[in-house]
Amino acid sequence: MNRKNRFRFYALKLCGWIFVVFLLQLFVEGFTELFLLDSSAFVQIWRFFTSIFIHGGLAHLLYNVFALGLFGSMLERLIGSKRFLIVFFFTGLFANLISVNFYDSSLGASELSALLFLLDH
Repeated sequence: MNRKNRFRFYALKLCGWIFVVFLLQLFVEGFTELFLLDSSAFVQIWRFFTSIFIHGGLAHLLYNVFALGLFGSMLERLIGSKRFLIVFFFTGLFANLISVNFYDSSLGASELSALLFLLDH
């Protein structure tokens, strides 16, 4: 396998970072509110990115990490690691751009729906 196209386990690494962010949510007061996607996102645009990693509870975290670890790894192996990261962040940002118009606040791995859609097609 070409070194440039090597499988890099980015889906699993993202799962690790998501766990770290969840621990910060649990132990750092105000952390979730600082990065949550809400109407402030149009002024504080980092929220479109950071809300991808925020989760509403342990069950939400575990379901999303399971799906990202399993299906994300499959997609990464199928399309390559670099393309996987592009898809992951693009779909997360796109989902957040849509959801901010329909919900008062939003958090956590909204891009998984898009990843699952891509796997199916």
